[in-house]
Amino acid sequence: MLLSGPLIRPAAAQEELKRLSIEELMRIDVTTTARRPEPIGTTAAAISVITADDIRRAGVTTIADALRLADGVHVARFNNGTWAISPRGFNANTANKLLVMIDGRTVYSPLFAGVFWNMEDYVLEDIDRIEVIRGPGAALWGANAVNGVVNIITRHARDTQGAMLSVASGNEDPFITEARYGGATPSLAWRAYGKFAASDEQRLTGGAPAGDDRRRGQIGFRIDGGNSAGTAWLVKGDAFHSRDSLPGRSPGEFTELDLQGRWSMPISRSRVDIQSYYRREYRRVPQQLTHHIDIFDVDAQQTTRLGARHELVWGAGVRLNHDGTHGSATLAFVPERRNYPFSNVFAQDDIAVLPGRLFLTVGAKYEHNAFSGGAFQPNVRGRYLMPKNQIVWASVARAIRRPTRFDDDIRVTAPTGFLLITGSTAFRPESLVASEIGYRIQPSHLFSFDANVFVHSISDLRSQELPPTGPPIVVGNTLAGDVHGVEIGANVQPAQWWRAHVGYTWLHTEIRRSANSRDVGGGTTEANDPDQYVGLRSSFDLPHGVELDAMLRAISALPNPAVPGYAELNLRAGWHVTPRTELWLTGQDLLHTRHPEFGPATPERIVFERSVRVGATLRMPR
Repeated sequence: MLLSGPLIRPAAAQEELKRLSIEELMRIDVTTTARRPEPIGTTAAAISVITADDIRRAGVTTIADALRLADGVHVARFNNGTWAISPRGFNANTANKLLVMIDGRTVYSPLFAGVFWNMEDYVLEDIDRIEVIRGPGAALWGANAVNGVVNIITRHARDTQGAMLSVASGNEDPFITEARYGGATPSLAWRAYGKFAASDEQRLTGGAPAGDDRRRGQIGFRIDGGNSAGTAWLVKGDAFHSRDSLPGRSPGEFTELDLQGRWSMPISRSRVDIQSYYRREYRRVPQQLTHHIDIFDVDAQQTTRLGARHELVWGAGVRLNHDGTHGSATLAFVPERRNYPFSNVFAQDDIAVLPGRLFLTVGAKYEHNAFSGGAFQPNVRGRYLMPKNQIVWASVARAIRRPTRFDDDIRVTAPTGFLLITGSTAFRPESLVASEIGYRIQPSHLFSFDANVFVHSISDLRSQELPPTGPPIVVGNTLAGDVHGVEIGANVQPAQWWRAHVGYTWLHTEIRRSANSRDVGGGTTEANDPDQYVGLRSSFDLPHGVELDAMLRAISALPNPAVPGYAELNLRAGWHVTPRTELWLTGQDLLHTRHPEFGPATPERIVFERSVRVGATLRMPR
């Protein structure tokens, strides 16, 4: 929604992250938690950072798959183009409580407050890091930062000079090609890129083809400029198109265009940042809907020091959504076209109660939207820094999931024209109150440990109300939910050439009806979460430029719709033939021929097959 970090960095700051020790990784600056740079090791939040080297060595092909590398995030595929992704519960293929940004530009869809993951892609080589905050971030980032915030931060153009070409092919991915070229002048740097990929169809439970193959492509550019006085600016644009096969009907067509600009300048003891972007999204799903939306957003913030004890960040923004959603014989949105503006103002003060030791952060955001009016979202965080690189932190926060057209304007009818489900203009925002406490320690350069305990309580959860007089079912707010959980992560580096990470999450999600509820679904469409999941990664740097990486993930069973628990193993072997040339072999989901991850247990449920892929990357820096 706003800024992703500083635009000017020291010339030596872009050492390849794969060279960093655990100690140095804990000093990586993150920007999502405070809208300004701060070291991850002293951040008062449950945070994971997926580095560029993590992404490369995992052998993933999409941003959605890369999020499996983050602790505490449940990532499940529904089909080749649809994912269910959520930290801290309430996961569904229409999950709507996670705020996702690319370079500070919001990419979740205002149509249903979730992310169409089949439309979010990038040249993975050009992603600098992915910051994943588990827990609410609404005091800074606003509505829909309920269960967490994901900020995908791409590399500065000065760090992508010269040419890069990567090609890969496998049994499930017939071809993936990424290309980029960058150049520079004394005052600016630029790059242009393209990515084209194909995914083969998966299988149904009975073994028949699922008919969900995909063809997708994306092109774009980025220009970074600035001067020695600290002024910096950015202009970037992207164009994405995908053609996704759909069983029994014509393929779906999906297009996204965006143009983004940012300007940053120091003023006295403060810094002012202004960002604006335009985004157009187009989706055509035969026999369902055709949806297009134009989004224009402007945001500004100032970060300043007030004396020796206060660091204040404040700002405001406005966004305009112009939406046209044309349904089918059984699905409609009334009205078909709608304009819905959105505005906000926020402030947060980081107070050094005991300088260098005890800090208190107090902040809040006020937002106004066209569906439900205004909402106040406060946050209080405290952190205490102790010897031996230890931190104890705690927070209490409120966040909302604001109404959308899926709540207010939707109409579902039977083939006969009989109205089955209708939205309601009385739909209220879903409201979360979250409490969490965390501990982090990095006692040596060989080991770090992180643990969090949280309690999320959500009220006015979406329901499906059957009136006493019978259908249609009306979208309402008569459900409530609680999520309790524990998240644990550890890094260990037994030797310079060997690094490992383990993450474990225990989760309990409960949804209940209020006393006056006439809900017919029991919240089954709002959440389907495992109660445990674990991830283990290990990386080996061997002689002669050889790398070996392994990732094991285990997910317990999903309750409703029931999906069996599973464990899968990914392996990657890479060989740096020369400093410029890398060859690699990746195997994914190697423990089973095929397995399901999400969806009801019907003959049409899609199962995902074992895949093997080979590739080569050529880098020719200037």
